Amino acid sequence: MTDINRNEAWKVESTGIDRVPDAEQTGRPIELFWIWSAANIGILGVVYGAIIVGFGLSFLQSVLAALFGVASFVLVGLTSFAGKRGRTSTLTLSRVIFGLKGNVAPTLFSWINLMGWEAVNVITGTLTLAALFEAFGLGASHLLTALSLLLFAGLTIVVSLLGQNTVVWMQSWFSRIFGTMTLIVVLYILFNTEWSQVLALPSGSWLTGFLPAVSVIAAGTGISWAIAGADYSRYQSPNSSSKSIFAAVMGGACLPLMLLMLAGILLSVQLPDLANAANPIALIGSVLPAWMAIPYLLAATAGIVTIAVLSLYSASLNLLTIGVQVKQWLAVSIDAVVVLGIALYVLFISGDFMGPFISFLVFCGVFLAAWEAIFLLDYLCLRRHHGYDGNALYGLHGQNRGVRKAPLFCWFLGALCGLLVTKTGFIDGPLAKGLFADSSLGLFVSFAVSLIAYGLYLTQRREHQ
Repeated sequence: MTDINRNEAWKVESTGIDRVPDAEQTGRPIELFWIWSAANIGILGVVYGAIIVGFGLSFLQSVLAALFGVASFVLVGLTSFAGKRGRTSTLTLSRVIFGLKGNVAPTLFSWINLMGWEAVNVITGTLTLAALFEAFGLGASHLLTALSLLLFAGLTIVVSLLGQNTVVWMQSWFSRIFGTMTLIVVLYILFNTEWSQVLALPSGSWLTGFLPAVSVIAAGTGISWAIAGADYSRYQSPNSSSKSIFAAVMGGACLPLMLLMLAGILLSVQLPDLANAANPIALIGSVLPAWMAIPYLLAATAGIVTIAVLSLYSASLNLLTIGVQVKQWLAVSIDAVVVLGIALYVLFISGDFMGPFISFLVFCGVFLAAWEAIFLLDYLCLRRHHGYDGNALYGLHGQNRGVRKAPLFCWFLGALCGLLVTKTGFIDGPLAKGLFADSSLGLFVSFAVSLIAYGLYLTQRREHQ
């Protein structure tokens, strides 16, 4: 993958969740920079900025909340190390911890999370593409929305089918072209902001405003993406240094995301309803001059395509990891049908997705944070030096085919403790009161509980060896 020519870029990938052959481990850290940069140039980052301000924070508090929130991409950087070491997808590597059957539970949850994200991306992308057509003079209608859905989803599915080489090739160019266009929009917002109003935003509570804002951003960024870190680093060359991989992931993800969230923080003064708008992308476009509207919508559409491709690609790997015996192209197709069903319901029946979107982030984040604590501690303590056993990964010679109860218990324990103190909108924990009321601090609770529980398990196991 170091030098991806045109023929390689447009081939259907056949690797699936098999270990990447040594001859194909030729990736460079810069490729991860472009992948994660493209994954975060989506204009949805502007909405995150508005969500932060919605917690009643001042400008300084909002910027700090954004910084601490995107710092969660440290988790993605660390899972990327495991990908280079284990040469397969993230949730496949998770099998050595939970056993092949035991790993079905966290993998299924990861798949559901990615399906939800993919649905959000397809819905947002469809609305953005429809707004672009309207900017060219077409009238809004259900037919236009349906056409936009068909075009956007079709492009996402085709690129996802082509696999890793296509993702790297496409993301590098999308990052350059549409990242530049997005930067122009952000600069316009910066220079046309009423800074006196922004700086006059009153300070909010550090406990009941700042911390919940950080947790929501972390849930939607690093915590959501950590389950896919190894999916894209598994092709990295053994000569790629850990420092370079970590810097590429962090730099690629955090730079565009921070710019976009800053723009969202500033826009929240002009558009106080931005975080709750039915179509926030179109609302942002309404404050731009006519000459910038079309380039803005083009950049927004392309940015969402890149995110959607990553979600659908990783979801297909999760489906294979669960044990669905199909080719990867068919796994992508199955995932696409599920996503299209959700998108059709929201676009043509429900009409609301921002409220459920936040609840979805918080609910999934509790389970994902618990799993990530176990996965990362396991890597740092056991796999960093000794690697991943192929027999345990694929159940060869009858090994590791069952359920490893202790790690699975540590995961459930962390997730349960997180849910007890979290209000998700459809499952409200009985202890979600006081500091935990109307916040998503359960993410930190679930991570900490699973980390401590699994750490105690590893210590006890080491003492009995």
